[in-house]
Amino acid sequence: MSQRRQGRRSAVLGSLFVFAVAGCASMEAPKMSAADAIAARQQLMKDQGAAARSIQEKLKTGQIQAIAPDAEKLVQTSKQMLTMFPPGSVNPATSRAKPEIWQKWSEFEGYAKLLDAKATKLAATARTGNAQATSAEVADLGKTTCGACHNAFRGPEIKK
Repeated sequence: MSQRRQGRRSAVLGSLFVFAVAGCASMEAPKMSAADAIAARQQLMKDQGAAARSIQEKLKTGQIQAIAPDAEKLVQTSKQMLTMFPPGSVNPATSRAKPEIWQKWSEFEGYAKLLDAKATKLAATARTGNAQATSAEVADLGKTTCGACHNAFRGPEIKK
């Protein structure tokens, strides 16, 4: 292939690349409807609850190192949590999320970050097999993240 032809080919491919990158950069992420956000976060919270129950069961039966994957599930879900609470995704008939979440967003965000940090530490501690240290981490995580966030930002149970 001649140098001239190869140069044109490179210029065309380079231009296509620039347009593709610019096009992707200008695309917005699809907006989640309030109903979809509520359903997604309720599923995420169910997954977190299942992981927390599994952690408690494994702690009681002495399966300390087996706690690590459940703690890693909490790490994973903590990173997804904030995307599940777009502004306006409130429905008192189907969701227990309080409006205070959006009024005190930085505090709510802090709980998600704290869950990430505490669950990461729990996973590492569980891998050591130290039952006493792992038990202390489990208690701390439940009290300072899940329980504290629910007390501040989750409303009463919905009666159907």
